[in-house]
Amino acid sequence: MIIGFISKGCSPVADEPLPLRDSVRIGLVAHYPMNMAPNDATGNNPDLDIINSGFKLSGRGNKAGEYALYFDGNSSSYARLYLNNARAVNGALTISFWAKEMGPGVFSPRVFEFWPGNFGPGFYWFNWYQGKIKWAGSDFEAPIDTVFTRGIWYHFVVTHSTDAIQIYANGKRIFRSNLLNSIPPAAIQLARYAEIGRLAQRPADAFHGAVLDFRIYNRVLSQNEIDYLSGQ
Repeated sequence: MIIGFISKGCSPVADEPLPLRDSVRIGLVAHYPMNMAPNDATGNNPDLDIINSGFKLSGRGNKAGEYALYFDGNSSSYARLYLNNARAVNGALTISFWAKEMGPGVFSPRVFEFWPGNFGPGFYWFNWYQGKIKWAGSDFEAPIDTVFTRGIWYHFVVTHSTDAIQIYANGKRIFRSNLLNSIPPAAIQLARYAEIGRLAQRPADAFHGAVLDFRIYNRVLSQNEIDYLSGQ
């Protein structure tokens, strides 16, 4: 008879690192691939509610047959998002996604916005206007000087932890703000309700472009994990 045992001195994470394809599944609160389907690949949350938007071929590099969700740049073209497990985000947050701007949209277009019903914890938004992006929350704004070209796909990663706010584009970190006075984990939350393609709080500031592979994590991804996702 063979008796199995667990060695207390061995950690499969520390001693045998997971392949990145498996590592990037850890801590997923939601994952909407948006490749011809509105479903959350984690099974944790409802499908996206897609309004006056549609799936079209992404045209992204050599990704033949890949689709993305396209928005028309007006306030009636968007997707609703409801998170069943929003409370799983507490103390650390990463949002990873691909996006392409195709037109000016409405003034100050939102690629997405999480709206808790006020401007307190849980309020986050990502703006893309005239080639410039901005990642912001209830108590911060992180404007970027980099100019992004219309009609080109970019992979973005935004993170918020108790000690830093960071932004990555195509795997390269383009912004970091150290939080000198460490904030409590409870201050980092995520609203249950969000919209992709416009403001969630009112029908305005619409995004004209496309989004795919929208991921939400309850942790900060490593540089290796960000590099992996930006190469997909």
